[in-house]
Amino acid sequence: MASSKPIPCGPCIEGKVNTKADIWCYNCDEGLCSTCSGHHKRSKGTRDHKIIGIKSYKPSVQVIETQCDKHGQQLNLYCPSHLMPCCDQCISKSHSKCTGIKSLASVVEKTKIEKSKESVEKEINSILQLLGKIVNNKSQNIKRGEQEYESIKEFIVKIRNEIDKHLTHLEKKICSEADTILNEEKSKATDLITEIEEKQKNLKKMQDQLHSVIPHASKLQSFLGVHQIEQKVHQCQRYIDDLDKDDRAKEFTIKMKENNEVEKIIKKLGSLGELTVVKTDMDLKKETSVRREAQVESQEQSNINNMTINIEKKIKINMEG
Repeated sequence: MASSKPIPCGPCIEGKVNTKADIWCYNCDEGLCSTCSGHHKRSKGTRDHKIIGIKSYKPSVQVIETQCDKHGQQLNLYCPSHLMPCCDQCISKSHSKCTGIKSLASVVEKTKIEKSKESVEKEINSILQLLGKIVNNKSQNIKRGEQEYESIKEFIVKIRNEIDKHLTHLEKKICSEADTILNEEKSKATDLITEIEEKQKNLKKMQDQLHSVIPHASKLQSFLGVHQIEQKVHQCQRYIDDLDKDDRAKEFTIKMKENNEVEKIIKKLGSLGELTVVKTDMDLKKETSVRREAQVESQEQSNINNMTINIEKKIKINMEG
């Protein structure tokens, strides 16, 4: 899309005249009105410049500065040692020891721009391919990490289920043993209670005989009756004395001796596992090594011949994130 804002004629602006441009000169990087374009076409130094109708001209998205960003002066010189455009101050401050300083205009004139553009585009494509590979690898890495996370969760659930299952088994086993012991002790105690209750009944009968029968019997009968009851009482006394040796009469307490290994395991089991992150280097090598060739020709400086501009880029990628 052509620019909606009219482009003024560069030479006319210099002469303090605001004239609308009819053509655009890529070499001069400015618009020209019909009058100035006529002089432009007839001039020996500009007749071969690349021009285009102003309606077909598409301004660059980003304006390329022709001034030095450090000193604010026009870039008019070129240092072949550092392969970079310079202003007068750049040369005096940073390139005073460099040899073969050329005028930027002569270097630009002899540089094969199209070949440089092809090299730069190739470099861009190479970097885009590399960055695309990194994005793809990291996306796959995230998916793989999510799957690993789910696997860890499944493993923890599995371990917990196995532990719960084993604890349930141990719980049933110890409860079953406690139940058996309790039933045995209850049975012994119940038998003893039944046996003692029988003794209590007999003693009450003997007590009734002493109070109801003996007073109404003859002296002989009373003597014999009391004697018989006395013998039975002595038997009950011996029975009571023998209870000290009877295991059934002893009080029982069901206790559980804790397994010390359980506490040791709990203390020792600080975690169910250790999580680590294993880092693997990613192959960041570009498939092709791209060099931008400037192809500057010069008869005065041999090191300018077939000049090659090397664009070196370092890509620092934080692989921790």
